[in-house]
Amino acid sequence: MKPGILFLTVWHLLITTQVIAAESSHNNVEQPAKRADAREPIALRKGPHLLLDEHLIARSVGVVRKVIQPQRFHDGPIVTSSLEHQNWQPFFTVLHNPTASREKPFRMWYNVDVVDNPADGEWYGATGFLESSDGIRWPGPYERLTSLKDDGSVRFGASVVDDGPSHPTAAERYKMLYFDAGRRVGPRVAFSPDGRQWTLHDGGKPVLPVHNGEDIWSAGFDPIRQRYLLIGKLEGPYTWTNAERRKVTATIRRSLTSFSQDFKSWSEPKLVFSPDEKDSGITQSYGIDGFLVRGDLILAFMRVLRDDLSPEGVPPEAVAANGGGKAERRANVGIEKGAGMGYTALAWTRDGETWHRDHHTDKFFEPDPRVGTWDHAMSWIGSAVPFGDEVFLYYAGYRWGHKYQRSVDRQLGLVKVQRDRFVARQAGDQIGIITTPLMTLDAEALTLNVDAPRGEVRVQITDSDGKPIPGFSSADCRPITSDSLAAPVEWKGKLSALRGQRVHLEFALRNARLFALDVK
Repeated sequence: MKPGILFLTVWHLLITTQVIAAESSHNNVEQPAKRADAREPIALRKGPHLLLDEHLIARSVGVVRKVIQPQRFHDGPIVTSSLEHQNWQPFFTVLHNPTASREKPFRMWYNVDVVDNPADGEWYGATGFLESSDGIRWPGPYERLTSLKDDGSVRFGASVVDDGPSHPTAAERYKMLYFDAGRRVGPRVAFSPDGRQWTLHDGGKPVLPVHNGEDIWSAGFDPIRQRYLLIGKLEGPYTWTNAERRKVTATIRRSLTSFSQDFKSWSEPKLVFSPDEKDSGITQSYGIDGFLVRGDLILAFMRVLRDDLSPEGVPPEAVAANGGGKAERRANVGIEKGAGMGYTALAWTRDGETWHRDHHTDKFFEPDPRVGTWDHAMSWIGSAVPFGDEVFLYYAGYRWGHKYQRSVDRQLGLVKVQRDRFVARQAGDQIGIITTPLMTLDAEALTLNVDAPRGEVRVQITDSDGKPIPGFSSADCRPITSDSLAAPVEWKGKLSALRGQRVHLEFALRNARLFALDVK
């Protein structure tokens, strides 16, 4: 039998088999609520559609979900704790804007230690500013943003939103959310026409009432719902049962969200993350940041903290610095404390309010396993910058632990991923099938973000009863056998002819990975 005929025969056998996809492929993903009417079609709008979750997957056979971890390409940090940078916190923003500076279009706002003594504990935070020509090299010295007056104590965060040169209020084009643990504790906002000279809103008064210690805040803009959002830190006692089936009571960090139309007045915060029975040990959220809007999805990166772990080769001093030597802290946590480790997990929302995230078995970015490297204990992604066909992911790394040598060991690095390649749906030698829910298409064309140079991908369109539509069957589809961010799907029929019809898309993969589809 010819290979092409064999492919089609197996393909038809798979799609006629009434098998529900094994749940084991998706155990570590928080699932969205099921639609009340499974026959109600999804309007698949123009733009990219990432296959992070099960929103566009009604049935999956022979296909596994795989989180694609970015690979380190740069030796060492790009922003350091040396005097030219003086970084001392993992909270920052990087933006790319050629209109701001053609020579140095990459700009960074971050926390600097204004005490020149590198000794652990000798620090006082303020806001620093850097520019770069390529996003990789950040030559100092940095600029200290003195217009952001402190409130008498340490500053955390520099979350910046750029509303662009067409913003109707030029003086408020740039918006910053940050936290001062000063005389008036809480998150504050400031505005700027250029990102350098800032005006404090309401004299620097906190925009939400919080307690000292609830100091990590990040902000973004939701263009789908035309509003600003923030993710804040909630710290306090919480009781839950972890993945080891152990009931734990601990004072931990969780995350909450709030919304605003003007970046000044914010809604009552709502809780978005607490650890649960899928989380090992003492899993805490140190916030969600690096917001990317892709189609109907907001993708971001969750900083996960495990204070109960230590990296390999850790010095005892790092454990002690994290409270590991204090009996009362151990009793509070319920599990022996370590030096503290942190990794990054993917997080996403489709309604702008309800957040989902990967659990501990699907880490997106992990600390460097090599003992003694600058990011051996922590690897927290804090900013995502689209640049050409790539996304620059800037992250904070710690060498030995959460609270050890804060003026020395906290530095910033960079990894990259190709556009929209965060999660793959992949199949091996045996053909795998993904079937979408019922949907309507308003499209002239369809492209796939796919990796299939040693295999192939075909797309079939069926009617509401699952029958192939003439001109759009698997036999009518030209196989995709390339590694491409935008491989065109070609049938004998014209996709525009199906406008308004209720259909399913069926993807057949062999030795291939499918990341996203783009409706044109």
